[in-house]
Amino acid sequence: MKRLPLLLSALFILMLCQPSRAGERVRMHCDRSLYAAGETVWLRAWVTEEAEDAEAAPTSKFLYVELLRDGVGGVEKRVKLKERSGMFFGQLELPEDLESGWYTLRAYTRAQKDWPAEALFHTRLLIRGAGAIPGLYSASAKETPEDQGVTIADASGDAIRATLSQDADGHLSVSLTDAEGHPVAGNFALSVVPGRYGDYDYHADRPVTATAPAHLAEGPREYTQDLEFRVKCVRNRLPDQYHVAIMSQDIGYYYSTDVPGDRAIKGEEGQSFRIPDLDFPEETLFSVNVTGSKFLFPADEPEVFAEPFDYGPTYPVHDEIRDTAVISRRLEGLATPPADADTITAAQISAERKPAFYKHPRIVGPYSNVFEWRQVKLREDLKKYDDMDLMTYIATNFPGLFVTSGSVGGMSAFRSMYTTRSATLRMKVSHGVMRVAAGFDPVSLYIDGSRQEDWTEAATFSVRNVQNLFVLRGAEAALYNAGAVVLLELRRFDESMIEEARKNERKTTIGLLPLGYQIPKAFPPEASEGTLYWNPCIRTDAQGHALISLPAHPDGCYIRLVGQTLDGRWFSAICE
Repeated sequence: MKRLPLLLSALFILMLCQPSRAGERVRMHCDRSLYAAGETVWLRAWVTEEAEDAEAAPTSKFLYVELLRDGVGGVEKRVKLKERSGMFFGQLELPEDLESGWYTLRAYTRAQKDWPAEALFHTRLLIRGAGAIPGLYSASAKETPEDQGVTIADASGDAIRATLSQDADGHLSVSLTDAEGHPVAGNFALSVVPGRYGDYDYHADRPVTATAPAHLAEGPREYTQDLEFRVKCVRNRLPDQYHVAIMSQDIGYYYSTDVPGDRAIKGEEGQSFRIPDLDFPEETLFSVNVTGSKFLFPADEPEVFAEPFDYGPTYPVHDEIRDTAVISRRLEGLATPPADADTITAAQISAERKPAFYKHPRIVGPYSNVFEWRQVKLREDLKKYDDMDLMTYIATNFPGLFVTSGSVGGMSAFRSMYTTRSATLRMKVSHGVMRVAAGFDPVSLYIDGSRQEDWTEAATFSVRNVQNLFVLRGAEAALYNAGAVVLLELRRFDESMIEEARKNERKTTIGLLPLGYQIPKAFPPEASEGTLYWNPCIRTDAQGHALISLPAHPDGCYIRLVGQTLDGRWFSAICE
């Protein structure tokens, strides 16, 4: 006991000395912040590691980028970027049917998908959609913030100065220095944008990168891609063994294997599969084939992304640059009358009372019975168990009935049903000695009003074959001179059965189209609308200098620049 405080102290010190877990941080930059529906948003992103230990695990190799509509929170579009030469860059094609308004562009890795949505990196976009008012891109009085210099802007506060100068031939020179004037090497993304976009661009381009608390847990890093699916069964349990084959002609991939089935897994839940270490771009089609039983079928396993979130309420929206017709329609749907005594009226709610007894419109036995509801199973009650064996269903849902099976002379197997509620005593003479034996009475069976000698025909039925089912037990079955009786009404062929068969048709092969990484497009060399120039991957030399040959562009354009130094410090600049 004397050593316990010393051991606890040593353990506490050891925990303090453990290196902190590395945390991924995301930052993303676009060519501008004002777009029209159908245009392209050009992206550049950084995924960095924040950890004190120098041997931290490398960051994820894939990045998810999503466009969300403010006021709705739904994801309008999603792309997946792959790391290339230590950089993430690509594009997001805006849908043609977007409405005018503010949108949120957010980015995260798979390790961050379970974080609170507010902690994920997100920034603002203003998009002009169909039916937008004409003045959305018109010039207006621009209020340029004081900290936006003509050639230098230090938005990050990391004491990195980006100096931009342009000569008459269109060559742009960029120099990076620290607060003491020493050169700093780094890389950055650069765009040239017409001045008409700048009226709102300076205000909208405020990335919101929440600093995640240290206690936020990160999931597994994504270094390769996976394919996930399930194998299900229309029966209660999976078979003992089956065969699975996965193929994709797009990437030349093929894999097949025999799989031992797990009898503990329910058929409707299915057995999950994950194929790791894949490398496939978007629009890659995989086919999954399952063989071994006609009751097996493959099913897609939906990929899980970060939860949708409405980032809009935290930002002011200026009505003069919004689609007023869209706003009016949204407000009309939200408007509610004031709750006062004049608008509240009493309402009487009545429900149809179910009768205590059920009389079937047709005769299902030799007598015209009136049943209690506990004795009745109609088609609407039975259809959820259509794939279940009929005799097993009866024994499961009506206590006191059980199924037996056996063979006669080792030849043919048979099944029958008995009731435990009417055990009888039988006198039996054996070798001149009279014996008294207890036994269970068999359950009588009627199919469509006809008495059956045994359960031979019914043993081949599933619940799908039955339209209605009635069970009488004990004293209720005395009229039939039996301990229990089952009355079956079989299903008759109709058009609904054809539709049901089509819905229940199972395909042994399905096509899967998972979200693959995006193949970046080259920026068009002669862009006439929107952004005039975009280069997401510019590196400086060791002295912090970079020289870019810009295409000819009219006066009144401005240059946007965002980047990171080799030691992890951020810088940005806007030059008119």
